Amino acid sequence: MIREGLPWQGIRFRIHFLFGAVLLASVITGQFMEVITLFVLVLIHELGHVTAARSFGWRMKTIELLPFGGVAQTDEWGTVSAREEIAVALAGPFHNVIMILTGILFFRAGWWSEEWMLYFVQGNALMAGFNLLPLYPLDGGRILQALLSYRLPYRQAIQWTFHTGVAGAGLLLVYTWFVGEREWNLTVIGLFLLQANWIAYRKREFQLMRFLLYRREHGVDPAAPILRVRVNRDEPLVRVFRRFRKEAYHVIEVKDSVGAWRALPEEALFQHYFDGKNTRGVVGDLTA
Repeated sequence: MIREGLPWQGIRFRIHFLFGAVLLASVITGQFMEVITLFVLVLIHELGHVTAARSFGWRMKTIELLPFGGVAQTDEWGTVSAREEIAVALAGPFHNVIMILTGILFFRAGWWSEEWMLYFVQGNALMAGFNLLPLYPLDGGRILQALLSYRLPYRQAIQWTFHTGVAGAGLLLVYTWFVGEREWNLTVIGLFLLQANWIAYRKREFQLMRFLLYRREHGVDPAAPILRVRVNRDEPLVRVFRRFRKEAYHVIEVKDSVGAWRALPEEALFQHYFDGKNTRGVVGDLTA
């Protein structure tokens, strides 16, 4: 049981095997304290995400420390509002901003040297700025997907996010290998971003289905705008679902067998598709 006030309890912590190699290299190069400090900042950053997520009632699974950062994994995948997604994504960089102010305060109080304060501030600023890049699965990429879901069908917002992530990762690799110096840490980050976006892209239909199942069970915010969607009678239900927005309520407009326009609430489509197990059904089935 998770006690109130300790939102990270019950979270599993994992350390990537390459983290040990990074620590060994830091000892050899005499930068052990610097590396440990950066990973503590990563941990604080991820705990910021977890704290915000738990405040919304999200189910959090693990925090994994990677050689170049960290990631907090959750079971809420397409099942929460865009507003919550944005708040949770911003919570990590917000904690870095708090750490920057803390470092300056400690320096002003005479507890830290100027050199250590600058290192601490620059580390936090770099971490916050990098994570806010609009590249999935970075915080900025998650924010981008949430913002797009207000204006685009949810499936389209998902795809645009992954396309942006792949393009950004590709540009990072091009810069690293052909324009700038060959920095292996940037290469690893670029390859990680490519892999993460490819895996997420392959699961886009599963993410869409989770969104639909959650919408079927819990509905949408009563204040959500109403979106009227005109479709053909022979249009498959699954194709209509791909036009659903995450932050809107849908009324489907279709002509019945005599040519008169009919308005169908989104619940009718959910019931026919999921409860009736008509996964190959078309919209016209609901007007017969």
